Amino acid sequence: MACEVSLQSLLATLIAISVANNGNGSAQVAGRCIAYVRPATRIPSTLLHLVPMPAWEQRKLGEIVSIGAGAPPSAFSAGNFLYVKVDDLNESSHFQFDSAQRVDANTAVKPIRKGSIIFAKRGAAILGNKVRVLGKTAYIDTNMMALEPRGVDADFLWLFINQTGLYRIADTSTIPQINNKHIEPYPVDIPNMAEQQAIGTFFSRLDDLITLHQRKRLSIRQRSPVWS
Repeated sequence: MACEVSLQSLLATLIAISVANNGNGSAQVAGRCIAYVRPATRIPSTLLHLVPMPAWEQRKLGEIVSIGAGAPPSAFSAGNFLYVKVDDLNESSHFQFDSAQRVDANTAVKPIRKGSIIFAKRGAAILGNKVRVLGKTAYIDTNMMALEPRGVDADFLWLFINQTGLYRIADTSTIPQINNKHIEPYPVDIPNMAEQQAIGTFFSRLDDLITLHQRKRLSIRQRSPVWS
């Protein structure tokens, strides 16, 4: 199905027509940029475009996020706040609005703000790229990390973390895990806020469309008779 095209390949195409003058082989022509990615990506020459675009800025991930930590269930009593665990990250949408457990507020634990990026930080789950944007302020468990965007669009940051191989830098000698030492120095190229929002919105809608079609296809399969 066409809707199952890789988000990463689409991102590569989008970058191919938008990255400008940032070391990827772009050239300036009368204030406009001929932008293309490195030859190693083998983007066809037909994808060369003239686009008015300022340079993307390379930053360290630790400079554009605040890193949040979780707390164990024993730190809370029952209540009405979301308490998100790794097992809650099974919903295919990239937004996280619900959880299996609700807890009461704990003044000794800092809640994770709405719009933060959450994901597993240890175990096999980190290899599954279960990265979510919090749809509500919540608490998270100790097996997860949260990145609160600072001056960067949440959907753009979600796309970057989910699609650019951040998990490949995790320690895998025993139990796979990722921590602050991986996050803080990790390089990320970011455009201005308007372009971040445009890219983030585009892929957010695309992700929702893919999710919708996947659910529709699953529903059709469940209703169809099994032929022997």
